[in-house]
Amino acid sequence: MKRPVAVLATVAAVLALAGCSSGGSGKASDGKVQVWTSTDVWGSVARYVGGEHADVTSAITSPSQDPHSYESTARDKLAVQGSAVAIYNGGGYDDWAQQLVEGDSGTKGVDAVTVSGLDQGNNPSFNEHVFWSLPTSVKVADTVASDLVKADPAHAAYFRANARSFATKISALTALAQSIGRAHPHLSALMTEPVVGYLLGTAGISDGTPAIYRKQSEADSVSAVALQAATTAISTKRVQLVTLNAQTSDATSTTLQNAADKAGVPVVQVYETFPTGEHDYLHWVRTCIAALQRALA
Repeated sequence: MKRPVAVLATVAAVLALAGCSSGGSGKASDGKVQVWTSTDVWGSVARYVGGEHADVTSAITSPSQDPHSYESTARDKLAVQGSAVAIYNGGGYDDWAQQLVEGDSGTKGVDAVTVSGLDQGNNPSFNEHVFWSLPTSVKVADTVASDLVKADPAHAAYFRANARSFATKISALTALAQSIGRAHPHLSALMTEPVVGYLLGTAGISDGTPAIYRKQSEADSVSAVALQAATTAISTKRVQLVTLNAQTSDATSTTLQNAADKAGVPVVQVYETFPTGEHDYLHWVRTCIAALQRALA
């Protein structure tokens, strides 16, 4: 019986991936260290550190894919098994990825939330979007460098130098973000989702999202009372900025967008994975900082 083209394409992709690996050694036939990441955001960080001596594969590569609800494939499993290092976000953000990595004892897993050192505890409102935490990105880069050194000691100096270069550039971006707070002190923002909460904190912008809205939005069930609290915070200008997740659109986000437009409160659209055409973490962060600067100018 003739198989559907989509199935044949998937099988071909898996076989091609298998042909690139070298029997679970974590290196490809060309000697490059194999690295797998759950999202293209962490993939970019890994690619910066690994450079020409690493091949990085990411499961999430499109803004239309939701890291929360993504279902791993046979290709993902094979990619993890063939990698020396695998990076996932953790904190409940990409449980499917954590399960893949923890199910493979031969791959060194990097959990970004754990590496961050941020206190997750039993806090149900913990912000798992640690890829917007600039200090966390540096810690992940350093951890990846250490793991790459173990996988490929001959290029240890190269990996460590790349990690230091990444940290230097993050330091410059941190200073740029902090300049927003100095130029606009005492700012408060309402976040429809806590995507860029860490970056706003670095910029000196406090979270003015009403507690009832924050709690219910995290549970994906915003009541009329919670929505009213959020729109009131905007209309009375208790918040001076609104951030909208550009990758989700529903009646709630539309209502908040309209409330901000009516009140003259600037809105900044933010992303949790790379938008179409973006491939570089550092540029992605700089673009978001620039959007905040323009909105508050």
